[in-house]
Amino acid sequence: MTKPSMLFDTTEHVLIAVHGREPPTDEEWESYMQAAGSLPPACTKTLVVTAGGGPNAKQRASINDYVSKTALTVAICTDALLVRQIGTALSWFNPRVKAFRGSDVVAALRYLEITGPEAALVQHKVTKMRLEIEGRPSRAPR
Repeated sequence: MTKPSMLFDTTEHVLIAVHGREPPTDEEWESYMQAAGSLPPACTKTLVVTAGGGPNAKQRASINDYVSKTALTVAICTDALLVRQIGTALSWFNPRVKAFRGSDVVAALRYLEITGPEAALVQHKVTKMRLEIEGRPSRAPR
């Protein structure tokens, strides 16, 4: 089985997307966009964590179209310059898009106004998805 280049999940208020170093495949991106399009009304925040992979031009066009019609607050955590530039371009369509350092998920969650148990759940899901993308098994809870 091949490693995914992108995984996503949700909590009550947050759509979480985790990317590896490679751009998502068109199939992964289409699944993500379908999920984004069917979010419940309370889920208005998006956290993107990436090791450098990001949407290609065609995929960016679909997300630009989506965010121009949807009130989402987006935090992007990455140290990759190209992805930061993509985040800047997305902010032209949605001024509620903000980039953070790749390791600063806590600051991104503060920006998204996610706290307490939901913030802990988001961090847990991010860690689990990062491990899966890297091809490493997650440790079982003790």
